[in-house]
Amino acid sequence: MKLILSGATGFIGAEVLHQCLLNPSITSLVTLTRRPLPLDPEKKNPKLESVVMSNFTSYDDAVMQKLAGADSCIWALGAKGGSVADLQRSEIEYTMAAATTFARELAPMLPQGKKFRFVYLSGMIAERDQGKRLWYAQDGRRIKGEVENKLIELGEQDSDVLETFIVKPGMVLSKQSSYVLSNPLVGAVMGNVKIEELVAVMVDTVISGNDREIMEYNDLQVQGKLSLHGKGSCYAISGH
Repeated sequence: MKLILSGATGFIGAEVLHQCLLNPSITSLVTLTRRPLPLDPEKKNPKLESVVMSNFTSYDDAVMQKLAGADSCIWALGAKGGSVADLQRSEIEYTMAAATTFARELAPMLPQGKKFRFVYLSGMIAERDQGKRLWYAQDGRRIKGEVENKLIELGEQDSDVLETFIVKPGMVLSKQSSYVLSNPLVGAVMGNVKIEELVAVMVDTVISGNDREIMEYNDLQVQGKLSLHGKGSCYAISGH
């Protein structure tokens, strides 16, 4: 399968890149990044192609040629912060431009009966109810929630060719984290999930699909362990 990945230079995106390069089910991987990928031996993998995007709201013919044949996408591009307008651009405009373009241009080219899978990295506190009164991080939570609403609507509108999935982790723990893991109460409040388990669910979802369109942190905790160590997992195969 051919996968598109955004946000490969970020904390979570880098782990997605790592697992995808190790996974034999993914035979081609195209990253969409704001800047070139760091140079290291892993990035020399022949199935990896990197595209530096100057504008994430527009996909010209040259970019679409590189994406041709893709049947799935993991969208892990993080907002760079700034004003509300900047957040709306990074989160809403970039995400929906990608999802809409892939649904309209790439999905119809897939074999009959096969749907394009789009996995969006959201967050536990994203709020889909745009009218709800929020006490903290109002703008970011509503913006993420608006993206979720738009993706669900797009998935319903183009249900014959598109499947959308939303993952909502709380605190994402690095492989070296230990404090939260040793404090169950803190972990429960923060909705923690190990980064390798979170990413394993995302990768497993683009490969095999998922019964849940929206995966909350507790779903990710359970599914993560199964995906990470299950048959076909890059960790199970490579021992990493």
